[in-house]
Amino acid sequence: MRRGLTFLLLLALAGACSPRVDLPTGQSVPDLGWLFLNKGPYTLDTRVDAAPGLADFQLVTDLSLMAPEPEIVLSRQVTIAPDSTIHVRLGRLTPGFYQVRLRDSIRWNIGVRPDAVVSASDAQPDFDAFWTQTLAELDEVPLDPVFTEIPAYSNVQRTCYEVRYQSWNGAVSGGVLSVPVAEGKYPVCIQYMGYGAPVYYFDPSAEPERIDFLVSVRDQGIFKEGQDRWIDRGLADRDSFYYRGAFCDAKRAVDFAVSLDKADPNRIVSFGESQGGALTCVAAALDSRIRAIAPSVPFLGDYPDYGKIVWWPMHEVYEAADAQGLDREALMTMLSYFDVKNFAGRIHCPVYMAFGLQDPTCPPHTNFAIYNNLGTADRRYFCIPTCGHAMWQESSWDKERSSWLTSAQRSDRSIQ
Repeated sequence: MRRGLTFLLLLALAGACSPRVDLPTGQSVPDLGWLFLNKGPYTLDTRVDAAPGLADFQLVTDLSLMAPEPEIVLSRQVTIAPDSTIHVRLGRLTPGFYQVRLRDSIRWNIGVRPDAVVSASDAQPDFDAFWTQTLAELDEVPLDPVFTEIPAYSNVQRTCYEVRYQSWNGAVSGGVLSVPVAEGKYPVCIQYMGYGAPVYYFDPSAEPERIDFLVSVRDQGIFKEGQDRWIDRGLADRDSFYYRGAFCDAKRAVDFAVSLDKADPNRIVSFGESQGGALTCVAAALDSRIRAIAPSVPFLGDYPDYGKIVWWPMHEVYEAADAQGLDREALMTMLSYFDVKNFAGRIHCPVYMAFGLQDPTCPPHTNFAIYNNLGTADRRYFCIPTCGHAMWQESSWDKERSSWLTSAQRSDRSIQ
């Protein structure tokens, strides 16, 4: 791969994958995807699951989807051809994401020049001071790790442990660790888990020359005991908000990895999906020992715009805040200390981000609010236009990410 900014569009067709396309033109490809990367004008040519004939067509801005009256930028009648294709001239569109509405029930998203989407940092003047103080408090807490071997996921190649150690404010963090049995120094891959995601254990034979660490932040992962909501915990104060501790746990995972006798501290990479993607970004922002990251559909980006696009999670947060009598403006100020886009400028390692154009949970705008504020120029993204939130189910991305991260862990410290 080329160093620097690289755009990769993976097009999915009927469950199979076509060859990668580097720089598609302004005209979409039938059946495949709806991501436009040039400056237009744009034409949408695609097959739809609808009966032939006249149909109402609208194009709506994603930032108005939760508004009482969504912003319609294009409205006309189109003809669905006998082969179920439509041909619509879209003209020139502002960079961003749009929802296509065809007839009463057909909906899908298209994207226009996502690298040019603007969602500026709204970090408070004392953002850095707040996190410097928080990390200083974390540094005062000894790790004191406790290892419990898990024989069912251990063999002659790697040993598996459940690990617990101390983190900020006295909470316990940890996760699942798989370490090569043979002596030596090994690269480390830190994996951050999604919001409430189930724990899994590594195949001890799968990566015998690597240390894998699946991180459980406080009250999640191996510590989860029936909980299913964390995002609205401690909303009244930045000092008590759940993600202050969880973000410290993400950083503490790096401290733990470096402490391992068999870890090569110069070859630490990380990845994660959804909340795991957010934690991946925050960990890299708070700890420069991570040399490359591959976040997928990152969560917790751009709180102000999040609630304009989809209902969850922001409207759940609003409802909880209203029930506590919290002022909305003060709430948003508090959340700005935990907005991943405000951490992005502090990330200077190479980044490879994946997103699904049809994501209804972490919509693409919020992903690119993070991506476009990154402090590194060595960034690239990978898109499956037909995918929603479940990028972890896409084997093509798993293969691509694995290859890229392995390259990042080479001892010459270069990524090709």
